[in-house]
Amino acid sequence: MKASTLLRSFLTAVATAGALPASAQSIVVDVGRGSIGDYVVVSRSNDRSSVCDEYINPKALGVPGCTTRDRGVGDGWSAPFSDGRGLLAGAGVEFDVGGPLSLAIDYSRVEAVFDQTVASTNAQGVDFEKLSNELDVGQERLGALRTHGVHGVLNLYPIRSGRIRPYGGIGLGYAALRADFGWNWRRSADPLSITTGRNQPNFDEIRGNLAGTVSSGTALFRRNVHVFVYVGGVDFAVSDSFSVGVRARRLQYPSVEVGPYVGETLRSHVPNLRLDGSEPVSAWSTLPGTGVTEVGVLLKYHLRGGE
Repeated sequence: MKASTLLRSFLTAVATAGALPASAQSIVVDVGRGSIGDYVVVSRSNDRSSVCDEYINPKALGVPGCTTRDRGVGDGWSAPFSDGRGLLAGAGVEFDVGGPLSLAIDYSRVEAVFDQTVASTNAQGVDFEKLSNELDVGQERLGALRTHGVHGVLNLYPIRSGRIRPYGGIGLGYAALRADFGWNWRRSADPLSITTGRNQPNFDEIRGNLAGTVSSGTALFRRNVHVFVYVGGVDFAVSDSFSVGVRARRLQYPSVEVGPYVGETLRSHVPNLRLDGSEPVSAWSTLPGTGVTEVGVLLKYHLRGGE
């Protein structure tokens, strides 16, 4: 995160604290790292078999099944990513609730960089046909997954006095999720290696038109989601006004579907199936329910001094 962004977040927290009642205890800033383990993106589209594409097969409208309404039913594929890592930063305010309890409200940003290109797997329906009968390359790419949002966490401090103060907490949040995604499905350049359409009378024409074509595109996935938050940490008092701490936090995001989105090319032509521009092809992806594990260093400024 840029320093200017973190500073704006900190100043926002300070301004907010100035308008809060005397129950506000501390202003908090934190920096650290976050990580995501396995992250499998499952996708589907309303494409048809390549023999149903008029750009590839001029006789497509006469092929049984190529004009039915159930486009994409039973089709799909997966992209298994893993080990996304990146930086986190945030700022917030902590309130005394009473006894050993406090309420922490913060704004934070997390970026997990995957920067991975993986092979498309677990294909079903016509997508299995494409991967097995046409493609030299079937790949998906995930760049970075970013979230920023507001969280409220109820913390329990079993020890409220002394220089070392461990705590744990649970809470809820609301975050904007963004992910950079792309795909590249490239057909074999050799028509003789393509078997799609082998049961069609114009098989040689189909595989000749299909050879070397590419289906590709990029998309920015956007969804707003709720977040469950689990926290464990310890504060070390430096003075009556300041403490530093180490905190581990788990942010649990739900599974969400994004789309429809449209590629740049479909078998090296505009992304529709018909020469008259009809039957545009779109895709949808399901992002898995996943947890982001964060470990960060916190600086707390106590508005009313130490306890």
